[in-house]
Amino acid sequence: MKILSKFWLLPFLLILLNGCRTNQKPESVEVLLLSGSNNHNWEATSHFLKRMYEETSLFDVKLTEKPDTLKESDLKTFDVVVSNWNSWPENDLRWPKELETALLNFIETGGGFVTFHASTSAFYKWPEFKEISVGAWVDSTWHGQNSRTQILIQNDNHPITKGLNGFFIFDELWVNAEVNSSFTVLGSATNDDISERKIKNQPAIFVKEFGKGKVFHTILGHDVRTMRNVGFQTLMLRGTEWAATGKVSQKIPRELKTKEEDRNLYSWEQTDSTFTLLNNKNTVWQYNFNEKHGKPFFHPIYLGRNNLTSLSPDDHIWHVGQWFSWKYINGVNYWEYQNGTYHSEGVTEITKIQLVPKDDFSAEIRLDIFYHPVNGKNVLAEKRVIKIYPPENDASLTFDYSFDFKALADSVDINRTPIMGEPGGQSWGGYAGLSIRFNLGFMEPFFIYSKETKLNGQINNWIYMGMKGIDDNTFGTQIMVSPETNRIGSEWYALDYEDHPFYFFSPAYIYHKPLLLLINESLQLKYRIKHYKGNIPSSELEKEFELYKQNQ
Repeated sequence: MKILSKFWLLPFLLILLNGCRTNQKPESVEVLLLSGSNNHNWEATSHFLKRMYEETSLFDVKLTEKPDTLKESDLKTFDVVVSNWNSWPENDLRWPKELETALLNFIETGGGFVTFHASTSAFYKWPEFKEISVGAWVDSTWHGQNSRTQILIQNDNHPITKGLNGFFIFDELWVNAEVNSSFTVLGSATNDDISERKIKNQPAIFVKEFGKGKVFHTILGHDVRTMRNVGFQTLMLRGTEWAATGKVSQKIPRELKTKEEDRNLYSWEQTDSTFTLLNNKNTVWQYNFNEKHGKPFFHPIYLGRNNLTSLSPDDHIWHVGQWFSWKYINGVNYWEYQNGTYHSEGVTEITKIQLVPKDDFSAEIRLDIFYHPVNGKNVLAEKRVIKIYPPENDASLTFDYSFDFKALADSVDINRTPIMGEPGGQSWGGYAGLSIRFNLGFMEPFFIYSKETKLNGQINNWIYMGMKGIDDNTFGTQIMVSPETNRIGSEWYALDYEDHPFYFFSPAYIYHKPLLLLINESLQLKYRIKHYKGNIPSSELEKEFELYKQNQ
């Protein structure tokens, strides 16, 4: 009977296993990314696109820089071809006849084809290419400077744009690009330049069915600066999935949803590595700890629909939203990651964390942290307390930080990249400490500061950095330095490179000189960070600082 019972169970086990398979993640979408030639910076944009696709875990991407060497058999292994390739200004260039025919057959028999910005400015002497392309640069086409551009959704019934809100993006807007009436327009674009000239909105998002296949195109995507915008990424990801499968499974990011959720329905959520305040199940702020990034940090932080922070951007993956990190301790680097990993030379080890959610939806976070080299002894101890105030109806969020450091080694040298005027000095030297890296899709950054001085290397009681969100609202953040914090050598570090974009600032405690602590010596630092929605005058910012001082 025991032997028979095993065989009797076998069909049910197979049914159970098959049932589990149906709940597994669907097979990935196989993407062939064409690169290797473009009158834009194809090296940078192709690398960015590959990472963008693969980070979703939905797409597997193979990149080729020699698309003209492909064979029909190569195309058959893919679900969709994404082109970041053109031959401009060699407009007469053609691919081998067999490859041109193979690409058309690939699409016509059910494959997907995705183009963007300048990748349709190709094959001007290949008539059939015009059947699967739109928006090429032609004699009547022109553009102004890269600028803040508004994207409007015209067709919200299509799978790509269903539930998708319009947004603002910093891009190069082509005007009077090639028209192909066989394409359906899902959205359009405008900017101040063409509005002032009374030029109508330009078609910006296109789809077409070609035989059994599907084609998606957007005029957006001039450079990596543009591609960092969540709106561009959402369109490309959803457009690529639709072209490959005919449907879209990816969720629309909160910033781009058309439906407004109910507000003031707050709740808490905790896991073994996150502590989150939710509003109607949407994140207000999230604290992350004991996970792959190696340091505790806040990300995302939302005001309304706009996420203020950036996590591990492609230019500096060690920038983690709103966080604290020293640069060098006794010559060991605690700031940057090493060798493409999320590990630094120095370890920021949390040995104890206490998360205290409160009924009014304020909270306290208390941490014990030790700093040491990998496999080395502790050199510095820290007790950190973060007090988060109740949210103010999407108008502001306030965080108070208190740091208490104690030297555990005979001497602890807390240092940074040298600044100009020092041996090995760099124009970008001086950073370390409490920092914020802002959303890469924001635009038009500006600073307000407590003293009429330049920013980097100067003492200010507070600094405010503001910018435009992707919904055209102004958002900004004020960091205030407590009068109790030792200011000797303590200055500010700030960057607002919009072309990059690089929105970052920090009260850099060791900007002008390193700090040496002898064993058992201590250091206390206190700051307030306040995030605002809307335009905040300097007088109001000064008032906030005075209130902070009174509450110390």
